[in-house]
Amino acid sequence: MIDFSVSIEMAFAEDGRSFPDRVRAAADAGFRAVEIWDWRDKPLGELGLALRQTDTELHTLCVEDWRHKCQLGDPGSHAEFVRRVSETATAALELGAPKLVVLAGDLVAGTDLDVQRATAIDALARASDVVSALPVELLVEVVNRRFEGPNALLQDSATTVHLLRQLARPNVRFLYDRYHAILNGEALGWAVDGNMDLVGHIQAADVPGRHEFGTGEHDWAEELRWLLTAGYDGYVGIEAEPLGPSTALHAGAVSLLHRAM
Repeated sequence: MIDFSVSIEMAFAEDGRSFPDRVRAAADAGFRAVEIWDWRDKPLGELGLALRQTDTELHTLCVEDWRHKCQLGDPGSHAEFVRRVSETATAALELGAPKLVVLAGDLVAGTDLDVQRATAIDALARASDVVSALPVELLVEVVNRRFEGPNALLQDSATTVHLLRQLARPNVRFLYDRYHAILNGEALGWAVDGNMDLVGHIQAADVPGRHEFGTGEHDWAEELRWLLTAGYDGYVGIEAEPLGPSTALHAGAVSLLHRAM
């Protein structure tokens, strides 16, 4: 059954709440799982305590800051990428987080595109090996080309799904972010229809603006109905900057889900 997690990077930040207090506020609002980006700037001990006290799961965290990411099309970056994956896996185990988000980086000038993608597969295979004995999986994310990834090596869902099929590692899957996909012009289900076994997590925010469901132009009941029909039964991560109170996010999303059923 679909449920909702929430990024506490963007939500529950009212009144300057600390990250541990954002966990507590999210739990009070009905969320059983939260998400963060970079873990290195967080008070991990206090964050872990808040997670345990509220019986909340930290569902995802990022291997690296997107502004300082490794370029997986460049073999010279692979050792550092694998080191970051290993380091993040250690933090994930401490916090009980099952999913590590990775990016493939940007295009490398002067190198054939197919060669770069094959090189990225090699990097992901090495990272897969590093975490193979651990209860975590890697999630490859595609960001939008308009604002955050104009030069990204992986520019759309179809390219990424094809790469993951070639990689064929069960602990490396796709983070299907509908906010980024919509900005990239991808219709609902494009590239993932028939490939839902590769989808390890879904994130979403309304468009335009990256705010909560119902603030933009998208039909999120239709989106959730498609996911239900496709057999998805995990979390949908609300990665949005709310215009209204964060405390209303879970109830609003659940109401949409009921409409979708």
